[in-house]
Amino acid sequence: MPRGTRLLVTGLSGQVGQGLIEAVAHDYADDVELVALVRRRLRSNLSNLGARMVQVVGDVTADSWGLADDDIDVGKVAAVINFAGVTDWAASQKDMDRVNYMGAVNGLRYAQHLSQAYGYTVPYVHASTVYVAGLQDGNIPEALQPPQENRTPYEVSKWYAEQHLMREARNSGHPVLIARIGAVIGSSITKSTTRLSSLYQLASPLSKGELPVLPVRAGARVDTLPRNLVGEGILRMIAHGLRDDFEHWRGGVITHLCAGENAPTLVALMTMLASKDIGNRYRTPRLVTAPDKLLRMAENVGLRYARWNRELGNRLYGLRYVSLDRIFERTRLVELADGWYPAVTLEEIIEIAFDLDYVRPAATFAELPMGRFE
Repeated sequence: MPRGTRLLVTGLSGQVGQGLIEAVAHDYADDVELVALVRRRLRSNLSNLGARMVQVVGDVTADSWGLADDDIDVGKVAAVINFAGVTDWAASQKDMDRVNYMGAVNGLRYAQHLSQAYGYTVPYVHASTVYVAGLQDGNIPEALQPPQENRTPYEVSKWYAEQHLMREARNSGHPVLIARIGAVIGSSITKSTTRLSSLYQLASPLSKGELPVLPVRAGARVDTLPRNLVGEGILRMIAHGLRDDFEHWRGGVITHLCAGENAPTLVALMTMLASKDIGNRYRTPRLVTAPDKLLRMAENVGLRYARWNRELGNRLYGLRYVSLDRIFERTRLVELADGWYPAVTLEEIIEIAFDLDYVRPAATFAELPMGRFE
């Protein structure tokens, strides 16, 4: 990444945004400067996170994100990145559309506006979600998804945003990267998190109740990454794009920034959690394989027609994303990140997502006979 590369980013206070900050501080501290677009007021929690950063106040739901031309130092912004989004899965369709759809559209328009003002092309990066696939299983390509009747309000808002951005990119030739991100857990660098993931909800602390039985599809996978690896992937793709003037982004491109074929099965994850939870903080549910038709009927009834409080509603939506047997292809990600792809062990996922504080062996085994394993 060239020294002094400046990126305008929304949503830096969220889980993915903080992952970008950590990746900048860890790998690009001398090269990247961040301009954080924040809503209503400057954020104190963004002032001491280790990366060079300035803040500007704006609103992704407004034209030009609510920014005037003199809010950004002309000539230094190399790319516009949109991480802002409503991730409260129980929120209304209206709230989802305002931020997840219109915020994405306004971001591309602002990147095009900056391109005209600067005299060079400012590419646009939009954080979407692998969950635009709805309930599709099998291999999921890095391409636009067809319409489906069973998408949730969250998935619908993200799906429409993708459709609009790709259509505009094809018509204008503007470089647009849509990074579909999977489930995100805390940092593999700091082992910290800003919010509890849907993985945590699968086996919530006993004081908050638990799910004794969890119906899933056979071979269900859990696709999740630490947030700093998501941030690293974004930076690597931008660095690749800077070398060829984002030629591969022109007309729009979609990547899957997730675990892909390395995503563990839900059975493996729950089994390892049970073995590592020596303090009995969690009670893993019993997994029951159910027919696809039965699961879809239960999801439709439970998520469309029943009324749940916010906590339970988000839990039910979260369960939807860990009960499917599918692999998100990452061929284009590898191409646009110079051969890099994110990898995380199942043990790391367990430690970060569930904040396990187990006792590690302190003694050395050097003096013990190894028998036939020598």
